[in-house]
Amino acid sequence: MSNLLVVIGSARPGRVADKVLEHIKADIAARDDVTLTVADLKELNLPYFDNENAPISPEYTISDPLVQAWSDMVQAADSVLFITPEYNHSLTAIQKNALDSLGAEWLEKPVSAVAYGWSGGSLAVLNLREVLENLKADAKHEMAQLGFMKDLNPDGSFLDEVNTMAQIKVAVDELV
Repeated sequence: MSNLLVVIGSARPGRVADKVLEHIKADIAARDDVTLTVADLKELNLPYFDNENAPISPEYTISDPLVQAWSDMVQAADSVLFITPEYNHSLTAIQKNALDSLGAEWLEKPVSAVAYGWSGGSLAVLNLREVLENLKADAKHEMAQLGFMKDLNPDGSFLDEVNTMAQIKVAVDELV
Protein backbone atom coordinates (compact mmCIF):
# COMPACT_ATOMS: atom_id res chain seq x y z
CA MET A 1 0.00 0.00 0.00
CA SER A 2 1.39 3.36 -1.04
CA ASN A 3 0.87 6.42 1.18
CA LEU A 4 0.35 9.53 -0.95
CA LEU A 5 0.56 12.92 0.76
CA VAL A 6 -1.45 15.58 -1.08
CA VAL A 7 -0.38 19.11 -0.14
CA ILE A 8 -2.82 21.98 -0.64
CA GLY A 9 -0.69 24.96 -1.62
CA SER A 10 -3.22 27.79 -1.38
CA ALA A 11 -4.45 29.71 1.64
CA ARG A 12 -7.04 31.86 -0.15
CA PRO A 13 -10.71 31.87 0.85
CA GLY A 14 -12.80 30.18 -1.84
CA ARG A 15 -9.68 28.57 -3.26
CA VAL A 16 -9.84 26.39 -6.38
CA ALA A 17 -7.46 23.94 -4.68
CA ASP A 18 -10.34 22.43 -2.69
CA LYS A 19 -12.15 21.49 -5.90
CA VAL A 20 -8.94 20.15 -7.43
CA LEU A 21 -8.50 18.04 -4.27
CA GLU A 22 -11.95 16.51 -4.86
CA HIS A 23 -10.86 15.54 -8.40
CA ILE A 24 -7.71 13.93 -6.98
CA LYS A 25 -9.74 12.08 -4.32
CA ALA A 26 -11.98 10.70 -7.08
CA ASP A 27 -8.92 9.32 -8.86
CA ILE A 28 -7.51 7.80 -5.65
CA ALA A 29 -10.88 6.24 -4.75
CA ALA A 30 -10.63 4.12 -7.92
CA ARG A 31 -7.33 2.63 -6.73
CA ASP A 32 -6.96 -0.26 -4.28
CA ASP A 33 -3.32 0.25 -3.38
CA VAL A 34 -3.14 3.92 -2.31
CA THR A 35 -3.95 5.65 0.95
CA LEU A 36 -4.39 9.40 0.90
CA THR A 37 -3.27 11.91 3.51
CA VAL A 38 -3.99 15.63 3.04
CA ALA A 39 -1.72 18.39 4.33
CA ASP A 40 -3.42 21.76 4.09
CA LEU A 41 -0.67 24.36 4.38
CA LYS A 42 -3.26 26.92 5.50
CA GLU A 43 -4.16 24.74 8.49
CA LEU A 44 -0.57 23.71 9.22
CA ASN A 45 0.24 27.40 9.70
CA LEU A 46 3.99 26.92 9.37
CA PRO A 47 6.13 29.80 10.60
CA TYR A 48 8.33 31.58 8.12
CA PHE A 49 11.61 29.74 7.90
CA ASP A 50 14.03 31.45 10.28
CA ASN A 51 16.48 28.79 11.45
CA GLU A 52 20.12 29.86 11.52
CA ASN A 53 21.08 26.60 9.77
CA ALA A 54 19.91 25.50 6.36
CA PRO A 55 17.63 22.43 6.53
CA ILE A 56 20.14 20.43 4.50
CA SER A 57 22.89 21.19 7.04
CA PRO A 58 23.87 18.43 9.51
CA GLU A 59 23.50 21.06 12.27
CA TYR A 60 19.87 21.75 11.39
CA THR A 61 17.34 20.80 14.05
CA ILE A 62 13.64 21.49 14.00
CA SER A 63 12.62 23.52 17.03
CA ASP A 64 9.04 24.42 16.11
CA PRO A 65 6.32 21.78 16.74
CA LEU A 66 4.39 22.89 13.63
CA VAL A 67 7.45 22.30 11.44
CA GLN A 68 8.01 18.95 13.19
CA ALA A 69 4.44 17.89 12.38
CA TRP A 70 5.04 18.87 8.72
CA SER A 71 8.32 16.95 8.71
CA ASP A 72 6.58 13.87 10.14
CA MET A 73 3.92 14.00 7.42
CA VAL A 74 6.48 14.21 4.62
CA GLN A 75 8.63 11.46 6.14
CA ALA A 76 5.62 9.13 6.51
CA ALA A 77 4.62 9.58 2.86
CA ASP A 78 5.87 7.34 0.09
CA SER A 79 5.27 10.19 -2.34
CA VAL A 80 3.97 13.77 -2.36
CA LEU A 81 1.56 15.49 -4.74
CA PHE A 82 1.31 19.28 -4.52
CA ILE A 83 -1.85 21.09 -5.55
CA THR A 84 -0.13 24.12 -7.00
CA PRO A 85 -1.90 27.31 -8.01
CA GLU A 86 0.09 29.71 -10.13
CA TYR A 87 0.52 33.11 -8.49
CA ASN A 88 2.46 35.72 -10.47
CA HIS A 89 4.06 33.05 -12.67
CA SER A 90 5.33 31.07 -9.69
CA LEU A 91 4.33 28.69 -6.94
CA THR A 92 2.77 30.21 -3.85
CA ALA A 93 4.79 31.69 -1.00
CA ILE A 94 3.17 29.27 1.43
CA GLN A 95 4.44 26.34 -0.67
CA LYS A 96 7.93 27.76 -1.01
CA ASN A 97 8.12 28.27 2.75
CA ALA A 98 6.94 24.69 3.37
CA LEU A 99 9.54 23.33 0.96
CA ASP A 100 12.30 25.50 2.48
CA SER A 101 11.46 24.36 6.01
CA LEU A 102 12.66 20.81 5.37
CA GLY A 103 15.83 19.29 4.00
CA ALA A 104 16.56 15.57 4.33
CA GLU A 105 12.85 14.77 4.10
CA TRP A 106 12.93 15.67 0.39
CA LEU A 107 15.97 13.58 -0.55
CA GLU A 108 14.86 11.23 -3.35
CA LYS A 109 11.20 11.63 -2.30
CA PRO A 110 8.96 11.14 -5.36
CA VAL A 111 7.08 14.43 -5.86
CA SER A 112 4.68 15.69 -8.50
CA ALA A 113 2.00 18.34 -8.84
CA VAL A 114 -1.42 19.17 -10.13
CA ALA A 115 -0.99 22.81 -11.11
CA TYR A 116 -3.67 25.20 -12.27
CA GLY A 117 -4.01 28.76 -13.42
CA TRP A 118 -4.52 30.98 -16.42
CA SER A 119 -1.41 29.57 -18.10
CA GLY A 120 -2.27 26.05 -16.96
CA GLY A 121 0.11 26.42 -14.05
CA SER A 122 3.04 25.84 -16.41
CA LEU A 123 5.23 28.54 -14.88
CA ALA A 124 4.44 27.32 -11.35
CA VAL A 125 5.46 23.82 -12.47
CA LEU A 126 8.77 25.14 -13.82
CA ASN A 127 9.44 26.96 -10.56
CA LEU A 128 8.38 24.00 -8.40
CA ARG A 129 10.51 21.58 -10.43
CA GLU A 130 13.57 23.82 -10.02
CA VAL A 131 13.10 23.99 -6.23
CA LEU A 132 12.48 20.23 -5.95
CA GLU A 133 15.55 19.41 -8.01
CA ASN A 134 17.65 21.69 -5.81
CA LEU A 135 16.30 19.85 -2.75
CA LYS A 136 17.31 16.55 -4.43
CA ALA A 137 13.70 15.32 -4.53
CA ASP A 138 12.66 12.92 -7.26
CA ALA A 139 10.63 15.47 -9.26
CA LYS A 140 8.43 13.51 -11.63
CA HIS A 141 8.00 14.43 -15.28
CA GLU A 142 4.22 14.16 -15.61
CA MET A 143 2.94 17.13 -13.59
CA ALA A 144 -0.65 18.01 -14.47
CA GLN A 145 -1.21 21.52 -15.83
CA LEU A 146 -4.85 22.55 -15.74
CA GLY A 147 -5.77 25.74 -17.54
CA PHE A 148 -8.61 28.05 -16.66
CA MET A 149 -11.10 28.29 -19.51
CA LYS A 150 -9.58 25.12 -21.00
CA ASP A 151 -9.77 22.40 -18.32
CA LEU A 152 -11.35 24.22 -15.39
CA ASN A 153 -13.59 27.19 -14.89
CA PRO A 154 -12.08 29.89 -12.65
CA ASP A 155 -14.23 28.53 -9.78
CA GLY A 156 -12.59 25.09 -10.12
CA SER A 157 -15.52 23.28 -11.72
CA PHE A 158 -14.89 21.09 -14.75
CA LEU A 159 -14.77 22.61 -18.19
CA ASP A 160 -13.13 19.52 -19.72
CA GLU A 161 -13.64 16.63 -17.30
CA VAL A 162 -12.00 14.04 -19.55
CA ASN A 163 -8.74 15.98 -19.97
CA THR A 164 -8.65 17.11 -16.33
CA MET A 165 -9.10 13.60 -14.94
CA ALA A 166 -6.67 12.15 -17.50
CA GLN A 167 -3.94 14.61 -16.44
CA ILE A 168 -4.55 13.90 -12.75
CA LYS A 169 -4.41 10.15 -13.42
CA VAL A 170 -1.09 10.41 -15.25
CA ALA A 171 0.45 12.51 -12.44
CA VAL A 172 -0.74 10.07 -9.76
CA ASP A 173 0.27 7.02 -11.82
CA GLU A 174 3.86 8.25 -11.94
CA LEU A 175 3.92 8.57 -8.14
CA VAL A 176 2.28 5.31 -7.14
